[in-house]
Amino acid sequence: MKQYITKVKKNEKKTIVIDKSGEYVVELVGEGAEANIVGVVMGKGDEKFTIRTLQLHKAPNTTSDLLIKSVLRDQSQIDYKGVIKIVKGAQKSNAYQRNENLLLSEKTHVESKPELEIEADDVRCTHGATMGMIDEKQMFYLMSRGLNKKQSEDFIVEGFVKDVTDRMRVFN
Repeated sequence: MKQYITKVKKNEKKTIVIDKSGEYVVELVGEGAEANIVGVVMGKGDEKFTIRTLQLHKAPNTTSDLLIKSVLRDQSQIDYKGVIKIVKGAQKSNAYQRNENLLLSEKTHVESKPELEIEADDVRCTHGATMGMIDEKQMFYLMSRGLNKKQSEDFIVEGFVKDVTDRMRVFN
């Protein structure tokens, strides 16, 4: 698996975009470093995506915020494992990690494993993962307003990924 390493230095702000399989390491090496990590994966057919992330806080007062979303059709799959690691000297760090998955077929498959490795005692960290199919009530509502099934599904998918695309502009 291809590895992508990004170092964020003192008071630097970076946005890292994830759009394919790989191992993504984001090292916050300087005080005040901020990393905005975002990704959208659109799976179809029998595509399989394997994504590994490591948010490694090596300095105090650092912030990392990760949001990866997938939209899976047909028999596509995603295998995501994300680790937030905050070393002992990285006090006052903030780290967030979310993986959200929208399943458009009952034949799709999601593995999502967020993990925390916290060695410092004065930090803020959260992590989580969600997966689900489109709510039939949402589809009914949109279709009752004149959209067909495909248009309704496309509208919901667009709304699902919008916050990721909005966040791609945060530091750029």
